[in-house]
Amino acid sequence: MAESDLIGNGTFATPYDADRADVESTAEVAALMLHSWDTTIDTTQTAAAIRAIPLMSNEWAINQVEPERNGAQGEWLEPAEHQAYSAPSIVPAPGDVSEDVADDKAIRAYDVSWRWISRDGTDLPTTGRQIVTIYLEKHDGQWDVVGHQFQDMGL
Repeated sequence: MAESDLIGNGTFATPYDADRADVESTAEVAALMLHSWDTTIDTTQTAAAIRAIPLMSNEWAINQVEPERNGAQGEWLEPAEHQAYSAPSIVPAPGDVSEDVADDKAIRAYDVSWRWISRDGTDLPTTGRQIVTIYLEKHDGQWDVVGHQFQDMGL
């Protein structure tokens, strides 16, 4: 299989990249995965969340259901024309949202920005930015994502 046949040309984070014993590692990989889209196979933003299910509690995982239409359809039109995939990057979100609530509960917030990389060499100016808040709980020594929410920040 050629690299170009892989989702995101093989650049996307996977659940296996997370050290589940480490809250930061689990939250960071989840934040990246939730913003990793490949227009050649993903029909909605939720497809990324479905790929992140191995990082989630069973209770949260069942909530990851793809809608019939993509809520970001307008922003995906040009990237889709060029078979593009997203290239997300994260930094801790400003403010005091991130905290350790208890020994087994934590909240991590990230400022996520992404650009689109086309497979045909076209330079795509389309970018995006969101704050993602990840809620985590520790069970049997490993951190699980038990919730996440997005706040759009514009371009």
